[in-house]
Amino acid sequence: MTGFVTGMTVEARDLRQSKRRRVLMRATIITVDGAQSARVRDLTETGAGIVADSQLTEGSDVIFNRSNLLVAARVVWTRGTEAGLEFYRPVPIEELTGSMVPPPKQPADDRLFFRN
Repeated sequence: MTGFVTGMTVEARDLRQSKRRRVLMRATIITVDGAQSARVRDLTETGAGIVADSQLTEGSDVIFNRSNLLVAARVVWTRGTEAGLEFYRPVPIEELTGSMVPPPKQPADDRLFFRN
């Protein structure tokens, strides 16, 4: 028999926790009321646990901004200034943490320059 823990099956909760990465980084959360700074505590490809500067509204849409990455998300739970975000599309952890290796620089194309 499948047990439920806070509206989620035990199996789903175990799977979710196994892919969670504990982090300590900064992000900006953009809401309809403006932007605020947040500490990111943990990440998955489908969401983040954060501590914002002020309380977010459960059920509201936000933009999770880190470096030049913008990800649409929904606030799925709040507890004071802590909140859980669910991304509307999965994002690789490496992209979220900025640990992706940048693409190699391409040599300049000589055809783009005029020669005398």
